[in-house]
Amino acid sequence: MLLLLLLACGVGPARSSDTPAMPSAVQAAAPDAGSSSADAIVAHRLQPGERIRLDGRLAHPAWQRAPAYRQFVQKSPDTGAAASRETEVRVLFDEHALYVGIDAREPQPERIRAPWVRHDQVNRTQDFVVVYVDAIGARQSAQFFRVSASGGTADGMHTAADDSEDFAPDFDFDAAAHRHAQGYSVVLRIPFASLRYAGGSAADWRMMVARRVPREQFFWDSSVLIPREASSFIATLQPLQGVELPSQHQFLALRPSLTWRASRERLADGSSPSGTGWDATLDLKWRPRAEWVIDATLNPDFSQVALDVPQLSGNERFALSFPEKRAFFFESSDLLRTPSDAIYTRSFTEPRWGLRSTWRGRRLAGSLFAVDDRGGGLVLLPGAYGTGAVRQPGSMSLAGRLSGQAAALQWGALVATRRYEGGRGRNDVLGPDLAWQIDDAWRLRAQWLRSDTTAHASPSAELRHGAARSGWQSVIRATRLTDRSEVRLDLTESSPGYRHDTGFVTQVGTRDQSLHIGRGWYPQGPVSEFWLTLDARHARERSSGVRVSQDVHPGFWLGGAHNLEWWLQWHGDSTLRTATTSPLLRQRYWKSEVTITPTEWVPFLTLGGRLGRLADTHADTVRDGHEAYLVWTTRPHARLEFEPRYSVLELRSDGQRHLREAVGQVLAVWHFNAAQTLRAIVQRTTLERSAAGGSPALRDAQTQASLTYAWRRSAGTVLYAGWSRSREGAATPTRGTEIFVKLQVDVDEARAWLGR
Repeated sequence: MLLLLLLACGVGPARSSDTPAMPSAVQAAAPDAGSSSADAIVAHRLQPGERIRLDGRLAHPAWQRAPAYRQFVQKSPDTGAAASRETEVRVLFDEHALYVGIDAREPQPERIRAPWVRHDQVNRTQDFVVVYVDAIGARQSAQFFRVSASGGTADGMHTAADDSEDFAPDFDFDAAAHRHAQGYSVVLRIPFASLRYAGGSAADWRMMVARRVPREQFFWDSSVLIPREASSFIATLQPLQGVELPSQHQFLALRPSLTWRASRERLADGSSPSGTGWDATLDLKWRPRAEWVIDATLNPDFSQVALDVPQLSGNERFALSFPEKRAFFFESSDLLRTPSDAIYTRSFTEPRWGLRSTWRGRRLAGSLFAVDDRGGGLVLLPGAYGTGAVRQPGSMSLAGRLSGQAAALQWGALVATRRYEGGRGRNDVLGPDLAWQIDDAWRLRAQWLRSDTTAHASPSAELRHGAARSGWQSVIRATRLTDRSEVRLDLTESSPGYRHDTGFVTQVGTRDQSLHIGRGWYPQGPVSEFWLTLDARHARERSSGVRVSQDVHPGFWLGGAHNLEWWLQWHGDSTLRTATTSPLLRQRYWKSEVTITPTEWVPFLTLGGRLGRLADTHADTVRDGHEAYLVWTTRPHARLEFEPRYSVLELRSDGQRHLREAVGQVLAVWHFNAAQTLRAIVQRTTLERSAAGGSPALRDAQTQASLTYAWRRSAGTVLYAGWSRSREGAATPTRGTEIFVKLQVDVDEARAWLGR
């Protein structure tokens, strides 16, 4: 298996939601025209023996020798205007790393918002700077590194194909911030080993530095102009000149960990099983060439991973997705992204081991991984009117994607195969995809996948081997973006036999068409952006031609001072069916969401929901109802994050409540310092449903709580200690308690520390 992975990705040229978000044109960047050399950021080599101290200060003489870059402009609210604040960037490098120094001036330094935050929680409500690095130079993907004025960090990948940021990847880098009388300064150390680049020279490298300034009006300044009308935020990354690559590209990182765990349960039958044990884990990252990275994990442990945020599900017909939080699956996640959710790594429930090989060249890139999974979750069984599920057995999986680029055309090919233990059958999926930037405004994305499946559901809700059944799915997405308009057309079609157990497919056997049209204005004053929108969606069952769902809803979106975003939609005739022979349920409701930063100690307040005539999918009827949700991010103290959230759904008729579901979570994080945190999470879910359609009344409740201490010396050396407790069921609940201690060590860091 190892040889197969290495050969598959180790060849190639050596040089080579239904909830609306901010309109795409508002997020977009500039055309793909190249930046001039006048826009270049120039790096300066450190002299032999010079060392940069990571304290956030720019006092070292080497910083004064490096050319300063100061030509910042506004991205928002007034694109192309002079920068809101003075910002200066200098870049140094040595044999091991890039050093980026940023001086962020502020005329009123007491107004800088610099709370303590967890890793990857640096957001637009804080003063921060961000560095984008495209070490391939194609402007199709870029690694980004954020640092707040308090020294908080975040990182990830920005991909041009869907113009989105993914905070899942974690790269080894160090950063520090320093507050001074004129603002604050930041120093980042980004090892070459953490950058994804092709061998040869760094002549094609590109960079951009941006700065967020949250005041009554939120400002977003960048080191290069990013017009509104473009296809991606990273389309005008400027040249990074002067960098000389290290002669040695190879590196090997070993990170063993040891976990002690004790657990105890109290089951509904009165029994109380318990146990203690030790688990050893090894994570490996090997880079034999600049373009080639191999990752492996043996017996991974995810005790420290935070609980998933609970979601309303009692009235849902289709499965809900959850974000990936496990480090092994972060690497190369951008290479696996396609127009459909073709790879969903949460489908791997409890891996025994995993192995991945990733190649990133100038013309070809690809990632292939193998996972031996113990199972224990659910296998999704998609249909036209809902998603079923059966128990997931153990499996062996191989999945990957190869991609290439030729001018404005990017192509890809995906393969995923899953073999279930005990001869229960298999699921194989493969097919091509493409992305074509037709001109400055039009972009086309498409994917076609074919599946073959012999693992079928049995009456006992388990997989059993059966006759092979094939199916297919096609996705076509055309988008036109300008500075004041946007059009998006999606066409998705699939056969009833299509299934993708390694992806996230919840509906098949339908022909689905959707259209989005938007027209924008940029007024002056408290409202800086205003969009009128019209959305339409229509889905039919392919076999019968019966309408599955249809919805046409006009609305608007606006943005303004105090980080305001507000959208409102009217769903005047939203119809759906729960089965081919079921009646067409006609819904009529308002849907809205508002997000704002009321004060510095309440950086985020989000309130939204639906109100009107809503479908009760369990009873196959329409009732008066409402759905509401609240997310309240507060900072009562600079070291304390406190975030309660609550969602509720109620359906009534004739004065009687037929359904009430509520989910709530309280998250609190105390920052002892930049490296140590204490995180507490409490969740509560309740569901009450009256008897309907021959089904008895239902009452259920779940409670979960966890407390986790973390000491994060670096991305590779971390200590965790935690406690968790759960209670499931209303009448005869099942209870469980667990405590754990986990230590992960980076071998190179440990060797350096011991050698002092």
